[in-house]
Amino acid sequence: MIRLLKIELSKILPYSTFWVLSGITFGIYFFFLLIGSQINFNFDGIDINVYFRFPTVWQTIAYYSSWFNLLLVLLVIILIGNEFNFKTFRQNSIDGLSRQELFISKLLLITLFAFVAFIISFFSALIIGITYSNNVGSDYILHEIYFVFVFFIQSIGFMSIAFLISLLLKNIAASVVVFIGAYIFELIIRAFFAIMSISWGQYLPFKVLSNLCDAPSLNKMLTNPMLKESIANATSTAQASGQFTDVNFGVNMVLSLSYIAVFLYFSYLILKKKDL
Repeated sequence: MIRLLKIELSKILPYSTFWVLSGITFGIYFFFLLIGSQINFNFDGIDINVYFRFPTVWQTIAYYSSWFNLLLVLLVIILIGNEFNFKTFRQNSIDGLSRQELFISKLLLITLFAFVAFIISFFSALIIGITYSNNVGSDYILHEIYFVFVFFIQSIGFMSIAFLISLLLKNIAASVVVFIGAYIFELIIRAFFAIMSISWGQYLPFKVLSNLCDAPSLNKMLTNPMLKESIANATSTAQASGQFTDVNFGVNMVLSLSYIAVFLYFSYLILKKKDL
């Protein structure tokens, strides 16, 4: 596996577009993170800094980081597209790599990207949490830390969709359009299901993966007990009336892992039979 990963890194490290896109991503990520962490509202009954304190900061950063999965998706689409454009898949195959090894090498690369994103999110949350929190005991810090691990799985999920689409189309521009189109199409399907009072929209792939890193509840920043109770009652009423439904986190996680397995399985089948 180390050999396969070295082969992948030898392709992308000299690639200037990879570094430009990575630099832009990191720059935007830390710029808006810095700006966001400086926001402070002085309203009675509201404490927005709770989102930057332990344990909520883990969910805050996971949700914020989830938006940058779009750039990871773009990176995967570009790299897979280049494999076909520059015939490197074919060359690797001629050099002795099996189709299975080609698939594993891309899976390792996707996992590496997700791991780097996880590390950045982890240390961002840790530094911001220590900065804003009064209580920095180990038990308190580690509470809800699982959110950044969930973000790792979410990143792999979105990139696995991009991997599948890129293998099917072999074209960067077309793959980007189809990925965005698939997301919009799912939004339309979910809207139709909502109008028809059908809850199935909650189980579609983009929705399931997005739900892994939901935004922290607005209730967390409320310090006024009456206001918190009022919003909690309104939420309960909306749920009871069927305006929206929540999928159990455990069910959502199982569905996400299942979708990832399906996307990767079909990616393997396509790569196994595809004309390189």
